[in-house]
Parts: sequence; C-alpha cells; structure tokens
Amino acid sequence: MSKRGGSPNAENCVKRPESLTNSVANEYTKYHPSKKVDDVDVIELPSNPESIVTFLRDYVIARKPCKINGVISRELLLEGLTPTNITSTLPAQKVLQVERKVDGGFGSGEKKLRMTFEELMARLKKGESGLYLTTQYAGETDDGQDVDKSSAENFKNTEEEDDGEDEVKDDESSEEEDDEAGGPFDDDALSDAESFTVGDCRDDFDDLESLDEAAEIVVDLKSGPLDVTEAQERLKELYQPPMDNLINILPETPEFMNALIPQQINLWIGASAAQELNADDAFLSNYDPKAPRLGLGRSVPGGGSSSGLHHDHADNIYAPVSGRKRFTLFSPKDAAKMYTVGVVRKVYDSGVIDYARCQKSPSWRTLRDDGAILAEVAHQQLNNGENLSTHEKQKWQKIIDEDEASVNQESNAKLDPPSFSKVIPTVVHLDKIQDQSLQKKIRLRALEEWPLFFEANRLVVDLEPGQMLYLPTGWFHEVTSFGDSDTTIPDAQIHVAVNYWFIPPNGSSPDDLYPNEDKYWHNDFERTKAALENERQETEVTKDDANL
Repeated sequence: MSKRGGSPNAENCVKRPESLTNSVANEYTKYHPSKKVDDVDVIELPSNPESIVTFLRDYVIARKPCKINGVISRELLLEGLTPTNITSTLPAQKVLQVERKVDGGFGSGEKKLRMTFEELMARLKKGESGLYLTTQYAGETDDGQDVDKSSAENFKNTEEEDDGEDEVKDDESSEEEDDEAGGPFDDDALSDAESFTVGDCRDDFDDLESLDEAAEIVVDLKSGPLDVTEAQERLKELYQPPMDNLINILPETPEFMNALIPQQINLWIGASAAQELNADDAFLSNYDPKAPRLGLGRSVPGGGSSSGLHHDHADNIYAPVSGRKRFTLFSPKDAAKMYTVGVVRKVYDSGVIDYARCQKSPSWRTLRDDGAILAEVAHQQLNNGENLSTHEKQKWQKIIDEDEASVNQESNAKLDPPSFSKVIPTVVHLDKIQDQSLQKKIRLRALEEWPLFFEANRLVVDLEPGQMLYLPTGWFHEVTSFGDSDTTIPDAQIHVAVNYWFIPPNGSSPDDLYPNEDKYWHNDFERTKAALENERQETEVTKDDANL
C-alpha cells in the first residue's frame, strides 16, 4: 500500500569519499539555519483562513520547521490518550509490533516483539523501559510471505525512542526467553526493515467472510473500482493500529493542514525518567575509541532516551501527549554531513532525499521530488493512460522493468534504514557530558570519524503537551524523550506522542502544493478518501439503526 521507495544501483556504494558534500546532488535551496545553534520560530495554532495561508507560505512552502502553541483535538490528545486513560480509549487487546532496546537505544534493524496493547502498557507502568511502540507496518501475508518490503524500508517514520537507563543485557535476556517460549505472538522473522501482517489488523473492521465479500465493490472511481479489501488496507495504513478505532473521532487532517495530502497517523509510546541535571551517565565509562559506536551505543548523555539521528520521508506534525521531547534538527542542505547508512543519490528542493540502491539499502526504489516511487507512478500512468503514445508507454515500461529487476536483488541481512545517521547520540549532545576531559576525547575521536557533521548548523526545540512541531520532509532530527518532571503524576515515566504524516509538497503556491500534471497523489488519496467516507457512512447507518 505504501508509495515510497528508493533508487537504481550506484557505483560507489561501500566507500564514502571524504569530499562527500561535493558528491551528492543537492538541489535544496529552502530554509537553512544561519547559525551553529539557531532559534526555531514559535507561532500560535493557525485558526483562521489568513493565518493558515501565512503558515503554508512561511513554513510549509519555505520548508521551515516551527513550534506551534496549541493542539488539535485537544480533549482526545491531552486527556483520552494519557497513560491513565489510553487503554480505555484504544483497543486493549490489539496485537502490536513493539520495538525493544538494542545497544542502549532504538531505531535498529532488529526484529520487533508482538504483544497486546494492554500488555505493553502494563509493562511500561511497572517501570520497564526497554520497550517502545512505533510505526506498525502492513505487508506480510498470513502465510508469512512479504508483499510490501519497500514500504517499511522507504517510509521509515522513525522517531523510535527509549531511555537507556536499564541494562541492555537484562532487557535482551528477558525478551530472548519470551522468544524461545513461542506462543501466539511469536514472530522470528519480524524486523524493522520488514512489514507487518495486514491480516493481523482486520479485527477492527468487519471480517471478510467469503471470497465474494472480498471482491465486493465499495465504489467505482476514475482510477478504477475500490473493493472492500483495498478499502480496509487503506484505512489501516492511514489510521495506524491501535488508533484505527478513532476513524470516526479523530480527523485525518488537522484543519490548518488541509492543503496537504495525509499519509498516516500513528502513536509513539515509551518510558524514561525525567531530565536530570546530574543524570546517571555511567554508560560513558564504556567509551572505547576503537569500538563500534565508540562503545557508547545509542544512549544519550544528560538523561532521557534517544531516537537516534535520522530523517523521515514525509512532512510531520508531532504532538506530545505526555512527557517532554527535545528535538535537535539539521536541514536537508546538510544531508552529506549526516553520514547516513545509505548512500544519498539526490536531495530535492522539496527536502525529499533519494538513495542509491546498494548493499546498504538493497530494497530502495527511486523517488521523485514529491516522495512518489517512480515505478509506481509508471504503473498508474500505464493503467490509466489510454491516450499515451507508443513512445510514452515504452518510457514508463522501461522504468518498471528497471525497478523490478532491482527488487530481485534484495538482501536478507538486518540493516538499519538508509535514512539513519552513523553519528551516535552522544556526539550529537557532546555538550551534555559533564566530564570535560572525556568530552574532549570523544570530540577529537568523533572529528576523525565524522568531521563534516561538526560543520552542520542546527535548531534545538523543546516540546511539551499542549504544543506541536511542524517538521518538513528530509530534516534530520534526533529526539530525546523525557518522562514528566512532576513525579506526582500517575505513570510520570511514560511518554506518549501522536504523529500526523503528510505527502511531501513540491509546489510553490498554498493553492496548489502538489502541481505534478499526473496528479499521482491526488488520484491515490481519492481512493483512501472514498474508503474513509464509506466507513463513516456505514457507522452513521449503524447508529441510526440502533436508535430505531
């Protein structure tokens, strides 16, 4: 279902030249921080036509992050989804993918656990900090066959965090025992770079009782008939479990973002302590200049938990529900200074970052500047282009053939997403190391390993409940999560946040943010919108019948 992907083979896939900034085709000309540590704009929630147009012009089109005072769906986000109320608001028995801590943090290519939402919340409330709820990928069939591997690798909405206070060995030992025990939620093959089984999610909607029902047409559209199965899959992709019971409660788009095309809504839940001035940074004693990640893993100095430095492939509205967040941001202009796992092929002016397909990102498929997979655009053109010339058909078919030939070269290795940086969280936050002698040693070693990173300008944004962050596509970010500083609050260690994701806009006018003539994303969202309207209409009919 996802429309994201990566790129053709690149010759220089393994060895990264030191002249990296010159080797990347970077077309990005939009907003870029002007100082080493710059201030982020703070605005009030756009609430009228004039302020919405101003927001679209000054931030969305300018590709400029901003902090927003105020939240949408206030009652739900600030009350219904708090740790105290969340299992009453969302389906407690929903089976979910849960990331576990590896090497002191999250965001790795390691497999995920599967457990009910109720079990996850119970374990977090008991103080277990080695678990994190992240994006729920669809794409594995009931018999285990993968049907959409590219979506997991290419649309990696990773803001995966945890605190790093518990010893990793203890967490891993516990979970390994769970794995060996087996059970209904055991899945030895599930990993960050793979997809979640759509079949596991179908309990939120009427089950398909027969093949005839699966073929039932919901509505005929210009792009072709929308059947029940596709409609359900689209709803699952838009409202990520366990939020898929909120279709009739939570709008798919905040009103001030209506000009953008929605891609997904998802939930982040983890646990970590509040920020401490004298945090327990015992992990720093593991510093080894010759070890992978300098022996420091994914932990972050100064307390809290780190997402790791990475970028996403969609525009983002981020709203914390409980706990606090610290975002450290770097613009797409500095992509070559971020030392990504994947090899950057091109940075578009929209902020979309395309990668080369190689050993580091074997499933990647070529993107264009609005984030669409070029081969998927080709499929849509051939399926709906009755008036295409022979030359045009040949052009699109060649793109598909090249894409399919590359897909067959996929690797089974566990890989971090190409959009993740090799720069460790400790280096991002060197200033948080209290031991000045150790700070200097780590800095000198990091300058040898990642010299260009120290040339990049940054924004630092502190975020708490009642505020939101707008983050454009392609902005690198490291997110440190903290529990609530008020320890009298129940479950103060649990941090919850909601993400709205949007298709990357590439237009220059608030009236037309997606100007591509093929209307690829408009046509695609027409199908999702039809599925939404059908689901909501059926709900209203059910309510009316119940009131008779």
